[in-house]
Amino acid sequence: MTNLITPGLAPDILLRQIYLNVRDFAIFTMDADGKINSWNIGAELIFGYTPEEIIGQDVGGLFTVSDESDGEHRLEMAQAGQYDRAADYRWHRRKDQSHFWADGVLTPIRDAGGEIIGYLKMLRDITERKLAQDEMRRLATIDVLTGLANRAAFDARRSEMVSLAERSGQLLLLLMVDLDQFKEVNDALGHQAGDQLLQQAARRIRAVSRESDYVARLGGDEFALLQLHVPSPSSGGVLAEKLLHELALPFVINGREVKISASIGIAVCPVDATTPDTLLKKADLALYHAKNAGRNRFHYYTEELDEVAHRKNADHNELRRVLHNGSYWMEYQPILAADGRVIAVEALLRLPGFLGQQPVEYVISLAGELGLLPELGKGVIWRACAQLRCWLDAGISGVRICINTCARELQSADYLTQLDTVLGAFQLPAEAVEVELTERDAIELERSGSQIIEHLRARGIMVALDDFGTGYSSLSYLRALPVSTIKLDKSFLRDVPSSDDANAVVKMVIKLAQDLRLNVIAEGVESAEQAVFLSDSGCGAFQGFLYTPALAVDDATTWLHQHGAGRR
Repeated sequence: MTNLITPGLAPDILLRQIYLNVRDFAIFTMDADGKINSWNIGAELIFGYTPEEIIGQDVGGLFTVSDESDGEHRLEMAQAGQYDRAADYRWHRRKDQSHFWADGVLTPIRDAGGEIIGYLKMLRDITERKLAQDEMRRLATIDVLTGLANRAAFDARRSEMVSLAERSGQLLLLLMVDLDQFKEVNDALGHQAGDQLLQQAARRIRAVSRESDYVARLGGDEFALLQLHVPSPSSGGVLAEKLLHELALPFVINGREVKISASIGIAVCPVDATTPDTLLKKADLALYHAKNAGRNRFHYYTEELDEVAHRKNADHNELRRVLHNGSYWMEYQPILAADGRVIAVEALLRLPGFLGQQPVEYVISLAGELGLLPELGKGVIWRACAQLRCWLDAGISGVRICINTCARELQSADYLTQLDTVLGAFQLPAEAVEVELTERDAIELERSGSQIIEHLRARGIMVALDDFGTGYSSLSYLRALPVSTIKLDKSFLRDVPSSDDANAVVKMVIKLAQDLRLNVIAEGVESAEQAVFLSDSGCGAFQGFLYTPALAVDDATTWLHQHGAGRR
């Protein structure tokens, strides 16, 4: 074997020179148990420990806390023993607890018999190179102008998310977004203005989307958004509406107001496609359809989904118009005690046109999607309380107003303040108002830890469980929920009093409510026989067509006067 040591230079002198003079590399040795037993000047400079401080210490202390706890230093020693070397390309820890990225190697030291008696470690600090490489990789996946993902990163993520959707059985939405009139802005104001517009548009798209959504700029004025974990394909239409609204708002470029719009194509995996490329092609086709149809709109690839989404889009626009114009109104249905006295009036929301033909739950869901639920709820409360004030001033007293609400409205931060304001404005006592919500909403509030029902009760406002029996129908919740009243849904009265089984259920629920000191109101009472049975069973109040349907305000006022409301 060729002698690698210069003639005349003894090994111990060479080793001494390395340990005293090599500053760019940390060179140290450890025994077979990983205890450090030699330490060169380079190791002292890189790690910050003097030989006196480190010799005798376990090598694990030079690794990061997580790597040390995972035993990475032991795994490295085992690998070196098995393969005669182990690469060390990881973060390490200095004496001051700062980290640096190391490029090194560990080799075993063997005795004459081949047994491992220790290890030699050589490494260097290449943190600057590591950070530069990381930045280069980041830039390779980032659109430098907008900070969003670029086309290459989007293609890779699209494949990953399609595979995930297929494995998990979830829906994946792909929205392709193209800015309308962008070329005109570029031509009129220059490329610098166009770049500013793209940057602002990117921020708006990112702000509207969820944190988990993947947003990319594919090039030019085209963006893409991937959304997983959606409840239904129609979620894409809701998101598209928000994007269209935000992108249609004026942009300010160099002090000048610029208006554009957007066109959006939506494809759904696996409804429309099950492969990444096919999903992209179908979203592109949907985008083409949106642009050809006049721009400033969205389209689904699937005709059926497109029809549903555009129906909802039209309903969103109609609800916005109705709320803006205030063209909704209230009707009122009296609630009577067993002795015939009118004790309350339920305020019922009514809307014009197509929306007026839909279940009120659908309208509430539309308002929630648009973020208009607080506005709608505020309008209902003001109108209902204003009407109660009118009745009181007209001599109709002794009745409370019942107002429907939902969990999402009650969770609004200013709900209680708003309610206090309304009561003060119309000089109404708290006990003049009863808030009604379904048992499903009440349980949602209870499970979320909300204290809103307790706060309402503390103010003296009554809280009723509406449509009881159509939601969870768990009687055990009656004990846990701090409500004052339950309203038996009309489905409870089906076959009452002709069916013994139906009668037994109604009697049992009324008895349980009485034991829990809850008021009971029966909804949907349509016959005198039902009213007699319910009264004999202990039901305290009734509401339904037997007495009157919901009435327009003037008719309700007349009815209340005719039926002696306010006279005792």
